[in-house]
Amino acid sequence: MASTFSISGLVSGIDWDSMISQLVAIQRNPITLLENKQTTLTEKKSAWSEVNTMLLSLKTAASDLSSAEDFDVFTSSATVTGTSSDVEDLLDVAVGTNASEGTYSITVDQLATAQKLASGSFSSESEALGISGDLTINGQSITISTTDSLEDIQTKINALNSGDDPVGVTASILAVSDSEYRLTLTSKTTGADGFTFTDGTGSLGMTEIVAGQDAQITVDGFTITRSTNEISDVISGVTLDLVGADEDATITLDITRDTDGIKEKIQEFVDSYNELMSYVEEQNTVSEDGETTGTLFADSSLLSVKSTLRSIILSEVSGLDSTLDHLSLIGINIDETGQLSIDEDTLDGYLETNFSDVMSLFVAQGSSTNTDLTYIYSDEDTSIEGDYEVEITQVATQASVTGSGFSGTLGSDATLTLTGSGGAAEEISLTSGMDIDAIVDAINAGNTQGIVAENDGGQLKLSGDSYGSSGSFTVSVAGGSLGVADGTYTGVDVAGRIREAGSSEWMTMTGQGQVLIGDEDQDVEDLRLQYTGTSTGTFDFTFTQGVGEKLDQALYSMTDSVDGYVANKQTSIQDQIDNIDDKIDAMEIRLTKYQETLIAKYTAMETMLSTLESQQSWLEGQLSSLSSD
Repeated sequence: MASTFSISGLVSGIDWDSMISQLVAIQRNPITLLENKQTTLTEKKSAWSEVNTMLLSLKTAASDLSSAEDFDVFTSSATVTGTSSDVEDLLDVAVGTNASEGTYSITVDQLATAQKLASGSFSSESEALGISGDLTINGQSITISTTDSLEDIQTKINALNSGDDPVGVTASILAVSDSEYRLTLTSKTTGADGFTFTDGTGSLGMTEIVAGQDAQITVDGFTITRSTNEISDVISGVTLDLVGADEDATITLDITRDTDGIKEKIQEFVDSYNELMSYVEEQNTVSEDGETTGTLFADSSLLSVKSTLRSIILSEVSGLDSTLDHLSLIGINIDETGQLSIDEDTLDGYLETNFSDVMSLFVAQGSSTNTDLTYIYSDEDTSIEGDYEVEITQVATQASVTGSGFSGTLGSDATLTLTGSGGAAEEISLTSGMDIDAIVDAINAGNTQGIVAENDGGQLKLSGDSYGSSGSFTVSVAGGSLGVADGTYTGVDVAGRIREAGSSEWMTMTGQGQVLIGDEDQDVEDLRLQYTGTSTGTFDFTFTQGVGEKLDQALYSMTDSVDGYVANKQTSIQDQIDNIDDKIDAMEIRLTKYQETLIAKYTAMETMLSTLESQQSWLEGQLSSLSSD
C-alpha cells in the first residue's frame, strides 16, 4: 500500500493520498459512532455487575433474617464460686440455635479419662524380643513371632485401627531411659468401659496405669455421667466441654438470647440496603454543569429494582397477630433520600419485650390451630401468603408387621434377618426356649437398621423408625417360627391438598413420609408442611412472609446467575455489543474495499498521465527534429 501511495501526485501533482485519507475518514464516521456506543454499552454492563454485587450482598443480609432459625441466636455467660480457678479452667460452653434461655448450676466432679496400659521393661525397642503368641484387643487379634521387636508389635497393633472395624486403641513406645523401653496401649475414647486386652504371649507384663473413667457433673442437683468430656445432651442446644474438675467449685451458667447478635444482622441488612440505594442515587445524579450523568442514568431497569425493593421495605406484613406490622414501628425508618436508619432505643425495647413480634416482621412462618400441622419450609417458588385450608386424605404410617400364632416360647433356634431400606442387612441369632420378651430384647440389642421390636399382646411386632414409603424393611426368618411372615413391609406417605381460604380451586401436594410438598407450577410450589396427626380432615393454615423472606425471594429473582433479572440484562447488553461488533466488521470490509477502489482509480490516472507525458515528450522531440531539418 505504501509503495502505491508513493506515486501520489507524481505526475498529476494532486495529493490524492491525503484526499483519499480524508474521504475514508468521512466514511468511517458511522463506525466511530458504533464504537462509541459499544464503549457506552460496555460501561453499562460493568455498572450492572456492580449492581449485582450489591444485590447479592443485600440478599445475604436478608437471607440471614428470613427464617425463625436465624433469630435463634443465644449467648452464654458464667461465673464460678468456691474456687480460685476461672470458669475457663473448668468448663467451655458452646451454644447452638436450638437452645433456650435459662440459668443452671453446674459442678464438674470428675473428668472422663481414657484407659491406658503399660508393658514391663525391655532393653531395646528394635531388637527381637523372642516371644510369641496372640494379642487380642477388643476382640481383634494379632500374632507375635519370636523375631518381633517392640516397634514391630507397635506397628501391628496400630494397623488394627484401619478398615471398617477399627480397634480403637493406639500403641506407642515410651523411652524411660537408654536401656528401658515400655509399650503403652491407650484407648482412643474416654469412659469407664475402656478396652479389653489379652496377652497370649504371657511375656509383655501389661498393667493398667490409667483407669478409664466416665465424666461426672452435677447440674441443678442432678448427678450426670457420660463417657466423654464433651457433653451435648444434657442442656438443650448447649455443649459443655469439660476442662478441669473441682467438686468445690459451683459454676452458674446463664443462657440468654443474643439480642446484640440479632441487632448486628439487622444493621448489616440496613447497611447493604443503603449502599445499594446510594449507588442508584449516584447513577441518577446530573453534574452541576449539566454535562455529566451516571452510567445508568434514567435506566428504567435500575429504577424498577429500586422501586421493588423500596416497596417491600415500606409494605405491611399481613397476617401477623401483632400490630407491629411495619419496620418503622420497631425503629427501622426510611428518610426522604431513601436511606434506612435504626432507632436503637426503640429496637432494643421491642427485642426485649416483643421479640417474637420483631421476628415475625422478617421471617417466613406458618401456623395452624391444629398442633399436628406445622410449617417447615418455603422458598422463592412459594409465591402467595395468606389463609389456607389443608385437607389431609391419608395419614402417614410407619412400615410395620405384627406376628400371629406365636406359642409363647421359641420352639427351635432361629436366625432373623432384617434388611433396612438402604439395603444393609443384620442377622440376629435367637435360641430355642426364648419367650417373647427375650426375643424383643435380643432384636433391639442388635444393629437393626432402625427397626424396633416390641411385645404386642404376646406377639412380635416390628416397626420402622421412619414414616412413609422410603421407610420399608424386609424380614426373613430361618429356623424356628416367630409368627412373622417373610416379606417386605412398607409405610404409607401422607396425602393431601391445599387451597386458599374461600377458594374452590385445590392445589396438589405430594407426600414424603409425614411431609406434604407443594407441586410444581403452583402458588404453593415447594411449601412444606408436616402432619403428625392420626386422623384425616381439613385444617386451617396461615402462611406469612416477612420483609427478610420477601426481599430474599425478590433478590433471588434479580441475581440468579441463569435466569435472574440482572443476568438477563447483562446478556441483552452483551448481545448488543456483539451485534455492533458484527456491524463494525462488515463496515470495515466495505471501507477497505472503498479505499482500495479509490487508490486503484488514482493509480490508474497517474499511470495514464505518465504515458501521455511520455507520448508528449516523444512528439515534441519529433517536431523539434522536423524543424531542424
